[in-house]
Amino acid sequence: MDKQQFMQHVERAYDAKEIGPENLFLFKLLEFEFSYDDEKRTCTIECPITESMLNPVGILHGGILTYLADSAMGHLNGRTKDAPYVTLELKTSFLKATNAGQLIATARYVRDGYKVCFMECEVKNEKDELMSIISGTFYRFDK
Repeated sequence: MDKQQFMQHVERAYDAKEIGPENLFLFKLLEFEFSYDDEKRTCTIECPITESMLNPVGILHGGILTYLADSAMGHLNGRTKDAPYVTLELKTSFLKATNAGQLIATARYVRDGYKVCFMECEVKNEKDELMSIISGTFYRFDK
């Protein structure tokens, strides 16, 4: 993608953004596509790996994987809970490096509590290879 194409992409993401589930600027910029399985209680986000996601070594930046997983787990909470939950902690285990292809992050509950819930998100590539596992603890944020 050349500079002009990139700037057009940024402009489209900016124009499409709004505060609310699935519509934040970074979700649009990174081309996150959300889907849910209400029966299995999962949230899946898919997105392409782009050049802007690479670290100085030329592989996918680990922060992208963590952001993707935190977003999937947060959106699952947003879909299934009657109050907002905030992230207390995340642990990311990096299992495979890549610099191209597709990312598929699927979040699920490990232990679903009222005040605190424990979640896990697997991030795979388009070949169904496990890229990372992220675990998280989330806290009910009553205003």
